[in-house]
Amino acid sequence: MEVMVDGKPYAEELAGANLQEVLNDLMSRALGDEHTLAEVRVNGRPYQEAELGPAESVPREAIQRLEVETIPARELALHFLSHADDYLGPIMAAVSKVAELFRVSDEVEASEAYLGTLESLQLFLQVLGSSRQVLGLDFAAVSHEGVSAAERLERLSALVGELLAAQEQEDWVLLADILQYDLNQELAAWQRLIPLIREQALC
Repeated sequence: MEVMVDGKPYAEELAGANLQEVLNDLMSRALGDEHTLAEVRVNGRPYQEAELGPAESVPREAIQRLEVETIPARELALHFLSHADDYLGPIMAAVSKVAELFRVSDEVEASEAYLGTLESLQLFLQVLGSSRQVLGLDFAAVSHEGVSAAERLERLSALVGELLAAQEQEDWVLLADILQYDLNQELAAWQRLIPLIREQALC
């Protein structure tokens, strides 16, 4: 397998039986904490899960050439903080739609939309946590209306737990209530908090 990192050949042999394992090995060896993946190309084509399937399902034998472009982790974190509305806006719109679908008892469509929304929310939490770590942010020192970002993060994580519990119990009315009243309120609070967090990051 030929491996290129930021346009330069990577000579070391990478371990892994599939694309995910190979990328994990590459990240631990070559990228460290300072850089993160920006783009992955497999055999000259951009890797897209919709086209090739999950990375763990792409066997090593199918990869003749792997090209990886990286971005400094700090740059990615600042970009996320600068464009948080691009993430939060669609999530909030989806939350309202899913809550309405559950209320009209369209459980099949609602469940599909809910899973996509939950994935987006979990990704937001993951990137937020990574940005906090990379930039060395003090969430306890940033607050809006008397509630710190640290407390908001705890609330948001707790709400995800409540959503999962309601889903497991198939309590669709409770799920719709959490989405419409609790989750949307917390996400709106994050819309106001993130510009303050970005100010801290730039100080």
